[in-house]
Amino acid sequence: MKRIYYICNLQAGKAEIGSHLGTVLDMMTKAGYEVTVHPTQSPLDATYSAAAAADSGLYDLIFCSGGDGTLNEVLCGMFRAKNDLPIGYIPCGSVNDFARSIGIPREIPRACAAALDGYPRRFDIGMANDRCFNYIAAFGAFTDVTYETPQAAKNVLGPAAYILNAMTKINSIQAFPMRITCDGTVIEDEFAFGMVTNSASVGGVLDISDFCFDDGTFEITLLKRPMNPSELHRTLSFLRDIHEIRDDDMIYCLRASEVTIELADGVNMPWTVDGEYLQNARIMRIVNHKRAVQLLVPEDGPTHCYETSQKE
Repeated sequence: MKRIYYICNLQAGKAEIGSHLGTVLDMMTKAGYEVTVHPTQSPLDATYSAAAAADSGLYDLIFCSGGDGTLNEVLCGMFRAKNDLPIGYIPCGSVNDFARSIGIPREIPRACAAALDGYPRRFDIGMANDRCFNYIAAFGAFTDVTYETPQAAKNVLGPAAYILNAMTKINSIQAFPMRITCDGTVIEDEFAFGMVTNSASVGGVLDISDFCFDDGTFEITLLKRPMNPSELHRTLSFLRDIHEIRDDDMIYCLRASEVTIELADGVNMPWTVDGEYLQNARIMRIVNHKRAVQLLVPEDGPTHCYETSQKE
């Protein structure tokens, strides 16, 4: 009998996985798997347990349920493991950016079925200094907007909720002088926000349509400081639909496999990696590791987001 090592974050989102746990285990068992369940106990527990399970040689698949942070930890564990196993993901967080990007259903039973019936695809993994990430490393003004906007406002207003929340922060937006090197191209300027991404969705609202999960490059977006509500609205409108490189003196759009961001001495700048805050760093070196991990993706998921056309 094949075996699944199932890592679940019982506190993710609204802790809804608890009410579906029996259904999920029954579905895995009916699919022919013997299941070992590991509820996460502390930060990075999912990373260590995923790597240990993969390298034990006892399991055929690693499954996880939780939000973007839980998936990040499991992918980081698999990136460091010696034995490369496919990962099945059941999203149950509050944002679930990556699941949305690869077409995993939001409903837990449907997401479980999609993973069990899915096929492995390889995905790029990024390293931001010594921190692993799978879909975004970002700094500056808007890194907290998508996560701080109240859920009730999102439900009623949709994307407009983010714009209204960001409007309240315009007077506190700060620009940071920096030197950015993207695959040898050097940019020296002051930026209020920047993100290095490998995803179609960020924060549940930003939309990036021109990218590939497995091409070995990141999409890099750099924004200067908006000086008034009109410029802020223009900037946020661009972020909601990043579908082309525009001729705009406030916005830089680039692609690279390696990015180094250097701040002046004494400058403090907040970072977020896959939705989790990261300790400030004056120099951030971000490297793309091409097709480093496997995820089980739905048969009917998007195909235009992959450089390689063949299923593995």
